[in-house]
Amino acid sequence: MSERIAHLVCDLDNTLYDWVGFFVPSFYAMLDKIVEIVGCDRDALIDDFRRVHRRNHDSEHGFAALETELLRSHFPQFSAIDLARHIDPALHAYNRTRKETLRTYPGVHETLAKLRSRGIRVLAHSEAKYHSIVDRLSRLSLFEHFDRIYCRERSPSSHPDPSKIRAIASDTDLDKVVELSHHQRKPSADVLLEICAREGAAVEASAYVGDSLAKDIVMANDAGLFSVWARYGTAVDPQTYEKLVRISHWTPEEIEQERSYRVRAETARPSAILENGFFELLNVLPSREALTSSPRSL
Repeated sequence: MSERIAHLVCDLDNTLYDWVGFFVPSFYAMLDKIVEIVGCDRDALIDDFRRVHRRNHDSEHGFAALETELLRSHFPQFSAIDLARHIDPALHAYNRTRKETLRTYPGVHETLAKLRSRGIRVLAHSEAKYHSIVDRLSRLSLFEHFDRIYCRERSPSSHPDPSKIRAIASDTDLDKVVELSHHQRKPSADVLLEICAREGAAVEASAYVGDSLAKDIVMANDAGLFSVWARYGTAVDPQTYEKLVRISHWTPEEIEQERSYRVRAETARPSAILENGFFELLNVLPSREALTSSPRSL
């Protein structure tokens, strides 16, 4: 088949930037500063955060500290605004560490720009929620490279003072964002089939790039897209990953489900493999002829 790729769907976290490498250090910088301010037990606070994250189905739930029972019991007289002011140095510790660690992988901006210059319509898809995705894409100046961005629907705002919420992105950028309902999850092929249908994209002329064999590649293969595995995004420090699991919103049932996904991933075969970086994508998407009997690896 020689038809050129006309649509590319990009995973975001650990495909365009190192999400684990920025989020875990940022979160624990905040956590340790809260422990210092309050004088509370660190492990108890971690457990409390995990309960809040699970309740909201989101490890990045904004201002989660204000919902922890430990802090609320320590300061029963504080309103949400007062509590936020009291732990403000911790919130700044998160922001400072994020500023130091949140970076796109080498060549991401240039590669996305070149793909669009080739006439490829570039879309983004993430299971992170609306506010997290808008924030990251704005901070990394990535909005301009996408024709449309699909993410998980937002939660109600948890900001202690909603009157001070300021849009971090322009209306033009925000108009690109489409929120998908909570039940539309990887690795269901329906996720990509719905995106293709919304975009008028022919599946046989579409590609998907992501770092997870178990979710991204299985999903793309089942949907019939040209699947590109961003293997470089799987290089995660084991200790850092353990710290992520400790605070994650994943329930025991979801962890067990992840194990079943990994079993299936053992037989998943991507159409192409990016070994060293996103920039290699330019060499594997010239046409559907890239789909050969064995995956291309650069």
